[in-house]
Amino acid sequence: MISTNDVDEVLDGYRRLVQIISAARTPELPDSSVTMAQMRVLMLLAGVGETRMSELAGALGVSLSTASGLVDRLVESHLVARHTDSVDRRQALVSLTEDGGAFLDHFQELGLSHLRELLVRLSPTDIATVRQTVEILITAANELPKETNS
Repeated sequence: MISTNDVDEVLDGYRRLVQIISAARTPELPDSSVTMAQMRVLMLLAGVGETRMSELAGALGVSLSTASGLVDRLVESHLVARHTDSVDRRQALVSLTEDGGAFLDHFQELGLSHLRELLVRLSPTDIATVRQTVEILITAANELPKETNS
């Protein structure tokens, strides 16, 4: 059994790593007009694909009107598309647009480039350890129960 202390030490190490990397780099946000709440919408849509507005609100833990406002601004920026569900016309469906996907790709690439700079400094043995650790985390993440908001 893993102790809480072991988990806390790993989380503390992760926080320190993020702080060091963040302090060494100037944030290069691709579009400063996108808020953190809107970024959550984009990332969620990238993960789940097209979804009903009500499901999006539930996944975000916000009211339908709040989710609708977030989506409105993202639609205006051409990062998200909204249309009526052909099966149930009372439902609005939202999805990431091509521009929205490109925006997220660019944002993620910024983080990856910083991580790449760090990884190239490691020895082949250390890289193998990091690769194995990432695979272990991916396996554990795939075993997490899927959240349902019904």
